[in-house]
Amino acid sequence: MPPLRFLALLAGLLASSRAGSTPLVGIVGGRKARPLEFPFLASLQSQGRHFCGGALIHTSFVLTAASCFRNLNPGVATVVLGAYDLRRREPSRQTFSIRSISENRYDPQENLNDLLLLQLEREANLTSNVALLPLPPQNAVVVAGTGCQVAGWGNRRNGGRLSRFPRVVNVTVTPEDQCRPNNLCTGVLTRRGGICHGDGGTPLVCNGLGHGVASFSPNPCGKGPDFFTRVALFREWIDSVLNGPAQGLA
Repeated sequence: MPPLRFLALLAGLLASSRAGSTPLVGIVGGRKARPLEFPFLASLQSQGRHFCGGALIHTSFVLTAASCFRNLNPGVATVVLGAYDLRRREPSRQTFSIRSISENRYDPQENLNDLLLLQLEREANLTSNVALLPLPPQNAVVVAGTGCQVAGWGNRRNGGRLSRFPRVVNVTVTPEDQCRPNNLCTGVLTRRGGICHGDGGTPLVCNGLGHGVASFSPNPCGKGPDFFTRVALFREWIDSVLNGPAQGLA
């Protein structure tokens, strides 16, 4: 993407985010993920329909975006692990209700601190289909130009349908001056690609670590940049929740 067009898109996106962006509810471009390629992926569902993604980071906790629950009571949502084909009831699936939620000063107007920990009703059973995604240490930095991956069941185009299978796209981290301090931004600079509706909360994986949580993106989908919550800024808080006392939903 030419630099001037990229900066114009970024300026428009930052302006829209201040007014409150629409939360992501798919991957544009990329390819169909292989079975077992992303065993940490979680499908957040309401009445059996996928609406956001997430990542299993502990046998009892899934990391996702707070914006996924901006207009939805977490008490009616379910977390599905071990899924691949959303149209089939695969024997590999494990389904959970949500025991509690934890957020850290989420600001929906500015899309800041868009991070949420979902405590599952019971521990997940780790298998070849269900695995943990390791996280970076506190304040770890991902340098511009780093290649990362993002996968999810979201729409393959703006206004399209949710994907039946998870799709994955290779993305590149943009320079800090083309993002915001609390975010990681990515783009697919040679063609159209990126996250779309249904990919909110899905992880950004760089060098095998979950460095980002999909937060918001401009429309139309796939014309980036895409904004991810920077997980490394919250690692100490995440650990405090994982090691803290159990809580219940209010």
